[in-house]
Amino acid sequence: MRGHWLSTIPLLTGVALCVLSSLAPNGQSKRRAPVVWLSLVTALICAGIAWNLPPNQVTSFLGQQWVLSPAAQTLLASLSAATALLIAVAYRTPQVEPFCGPALTSFGLLAAAMLLQPQALSFALLSAALVILTLAATADRPSVRGASRLLGLATLPIPCVVLCFALLDRLALFPDQPALAELSSVLVIPCVALWLTLFPFQGTTPLWAKRQVPLAPAFLWIVKDWVVVWLLLALWTRFPALRTEPTALALGILGLFTAVVSGIWAAFQMDLSAVLACAAMSELGIAIQGLVAGSPAGLQSALLLLSGRAFAILLATSALAALGTAPDPPSTELPAPGGHARWWAMLPLAAFSVGVMSLAGAPPLLGFVGRQQLYVALRAQNPSVVWAWLPAALGLVAGLIRSLRTAWRAAQVTQTPQGSSRFTLGARNLPSLVAMCLLVLCLLWLRLQPQPLLDLIFDLAEPWMPTFTL
Repeated sequence: MRGHWLSTIPLLTGVALCVLSSLAPNGQSKRRAPVVWLSLVTALICAGIAWNLPPNQVTSFLGQQWVLSPAAQTLLASLSAATALLIAVAYRTPQVEPFCGPALTSFGLLAAAMLLQPQALSFALLSAALVILTLAATADRPSVRGASRLLGLATLPIPCVVLCFALLDRLALFPDQPALAELSSVLVIPCVALWLTLFPFQGTTPLWAKRQVPLAPAFLWIVKDWVVVWLLLALWTRFPALRTEPTALALGILGLFTAVVSGIWAAFQMDLSAVLACAAMSELGIAIQGLVAGSPAGLQSALLLLSGRAFAILLATSALAALGTAPDPPSTELPAPGGHARWWAMLPLAAFSVGVMSLAGAPPLLGFVGRQQLYVALRAQNPSVVWAWLPAALGLVAGLIRSLRTAWRAAQVTQTPQGSSRFTLGARNLPSLVAMCLLVLCLLWLRLQPQPLLDLIFDLAEPWMPTFTL
């Protein structure tokens, strides 16, 4: 088995599912189980391949060189498992079929972006993966608006990437022209800001996530963001001249604004999915500050924050899936106010709260551990940075309380005479409930025993350590 199968298997499966979905738009309930099982098996196969392949494998496929480093192997196995979990959570949601095909196709392109050696081609594949994922947008108006904005942001950095690598090729011929390196480093800023949707673009995925289970946005926050960070670190490692002090300062400021604005924006949200989106973007902004800190401790703290962010997003998304699934067939019965549906909703609402509070950095959750380590790493440079994070955390807590009140009032309604339903729990929610409970246990275990995760992050960051000097 070769490393390129990590890209071709999900890519071929995802394209086949997209074609079948376009040919047979009706009867989704009949095709739901085969689509989910095929997608789930594909993602798990990719995780198994990534885990069992020999490290440092270099192969040639389609005229390109595919390199599987130990760090890429670990990350691809983790991202495959996260994708499989999202697919399992999506089983009883209305957008399951529009999600599975584009998600697998996008994952295949993102895996190719990590494995292909020519980095110019990798960044082009990154844009293509984001474009494909916009197919997961539903007919809901906010979802289409958010996806269309993401489509525009995904394509804008392409000219910057082409110009950046053209300047780097010219710098290789004329190494005595430092202005070429400075201009290339400046071109990295809009690429990272657009692909990570940093300030002032941080509202794109929250808009996409409103009033639905945020499956496609969660895929972006977990898989896409990790791949973008990977490509940025690989680019800085290959071309150290691109990681200049002005570039790091600009990205750090954008990260800080993303964290603060997203956190404060959450205070005005009444939708659970929108609060989760704001929390995910706020945590990403803080992690960016660790990436540009210029020290191994800052890099490890940023990777720890991104890891805890992935666990928290998966937990909150599974809780929303458990709350928002619709029963088949529709019923027109109304429960008595304060019935069992309200009390059953306490479990996923509590799990959702744990996920968002972890993203807000509340002790003693995993997000607090990452922020604590990052503060120690940044203390010598900016000891007052923690005061900038505080308004964001308070905004997230306020938004969480506000949205929980709205959700608690609606939890007693299981089915309306018009046929729409929400907040119903039962056997049909079993995949979401199982995933939710497992993720809660994982977060508790990682909080009590963080050393295995820290060792994994240290191994993941080891290839980039020489670039980040104290």
